[in-house]
Amino acid sequence: MAGKGKEFSGNLFEIRLECGIIFVKYATKTERTHSVRRKEGKTDMKYASNNIRNILIAGHAGSGKTTLTEALVYFSGAAERMGRVEDGTTISDFDPEEAKRKASLSASVVPVEYEGIKYNLIDAPGLFDFEAGEYEGIRAAESVLVVVSGRSGVTVGAEKAFQLARKNGKATMVFVSKCDLENANYFKILEDMKIKFGSTVCPCVVPAKLDDGTPVYINLFSQKAFKYEGGKQIQVYLPDIGHRFQGLIEAMSEAIAETDDELMEKFFGGEAFTTEEIVEGMRKGVKNGLITPVFCGSAVNLQALDMLLYNMHKLLPSPEHNSVLAEDANGDPVELNCAESAPTAAYVFKTVADPFVGKLCFFRVYSGTLNSGSYVLNATKQKKERVGRIVQMHANSRSEIDKVYSGDIAAAVGFKFTTTGDTICDEQHPVILESMEFP
Repeated sequence: MAGKGKEFSGNLFEIRLECGIIFVKYATKTERTHSVRRKEGKTDMKYASNNIRNILIAGHAGSGKTTLTEALVYFSGAAERMGRVEDGTTISDFDPEEAKRKASLSASVVPVEYEGIKYNLIDAPGLFDFEAGEYEGIRAAESVLVVVSGRSGVTVGAEKAFQLARKNGKATMVFVSKCDLENANYFKILEDMKIKFGSTVCPCVVPAKLDDGTPVYINLFSQKAFKYEGGKQIQVYLPDIGHRFQGLIEAMSEAIAETDDELMEKFFGGEAFTTEEIVEGMRKGVKNGLITPVFCGSAVNLQALDMLLYNMHKLLPSPEHNSVLAEDANGDPVELNCAESAPTAAYVFKTVADPFVGKLCFFRVYSGTLNSGSYVLNATKQKKERVGRIVQMHANSRSEIDKVYSGDIAAAVGFKFTTTGDTICDEQHPVILESMEFP
């Protein structure tokens, strides 16, 4: 194959050969069912801030963070096949050194679009020598998903991730991976989490087995059980897990009751909560740090990922009502609201040297919008910058976009002075966001 701009298209993917380099772009389910404008290789898809979830995926090395990220990408329909950490073929660990070590060495931004929601997943390294990636990622996220191995349990990396989330006031959720393995011990891990993470721990999905040994997952919200075949959910009879079942339901109900006075009265009156009350109470508790919901499943075998994604949408906060404080030109505090009509303010949380495009600055927009070709002020360095190109990153691949909206994450090409920790903003409304702390 030779030539420039030669294209091959299909239902699931698009291949371009340009200057001898093959570019592969997988179409997501969202892209196949929603209106997407494509012009000269550019993709411009707008997500309202309430339909965005910025989530740091953190935990100990080897707990399954990258495998979970890979599984969510595949489950969403954004890839034809699922890569493996062991083979060095995952989307997140694209660097040759990462593939060699079979471990993440830097934070990767991986957007997952599923049923109208955009999940900006930030897969952070679990190795302590590279923990700066967690600190970069947590700055851009509203939530932290702590991954705990169903075999190894609550290790130091999981504890550190949980503590980092709490220190930064982030909503926290736990996913216990590898629950389909023979030596997985979910309930022992749950007890360890209650000791190490505290009383906020609240199981929402628990594993069990049918009489023939088939792994199933009990949704405590609906009190129904499901098995999975090729990622597809199939309802089965509710297996007997003994006295634990009622105890889990009561513990979850009590945690939800503590989020609202009316729910507390209902709880003590012996009334059952409605589904809406359960979801809303859980959402409030997660946002306020009163509840740490625990989910479980198997990323490798695509088990219970649908329940995880659904609850990441329903329970974790969006950027919509997440205002942040900054300082204006006089050093006075000013509140930045996540609104398109507000003056532009964004924070650069990661900078890398890309072999193809040069310096690449990852940023999170806190207010307003950022347009390619526009001029902004680097308020930290007091330098005027031109936004050359804006790209939507998918780990090591990228698609060019014209604009980034409030609450979203993207990367910019062409900045001369801007580096990690800088605030870029509207020239007429200069503000500086608080800088990051690194270990």
